[in-house]
Amino acid sequence: MKPFEFSEKSLEDLSGILVYIARDKPLAASRFVEELQQQCSLLTHFPQLGSRREDLAERLRLFTYRGYGIYYRDLSDRVRIERVLHPSLDAGTQSFG
Repeated sequence: MKPFEFSEKSLEDLSGILVYIARDKPLAASRFVEELQQQCSLLTHFPQLGSRREDLAERLRLFTYRGYGIYYRDLSDRVRIERVLHPSLDAGTQSFG
């Protein structure tokens, strides 16, 4: 199992998701962001689980949870979470580290 880390952009994404959902459902927002973080942790056990998205960036992979795209890189010493994006966002217009 490799450790994982969140990029600055992915932490901003998670914060934005929390704020958006919390407008209507504060408790659900916290639980959902925790679930997203647990899915990121899962990738440390199974880093090849996601599909390749090298069309977007080098070594980038995508794992989807409840519609949200968890974009990450399986590096030699860790799994780096690059972005966590809402399904309505066009991944092709986003930056990935």
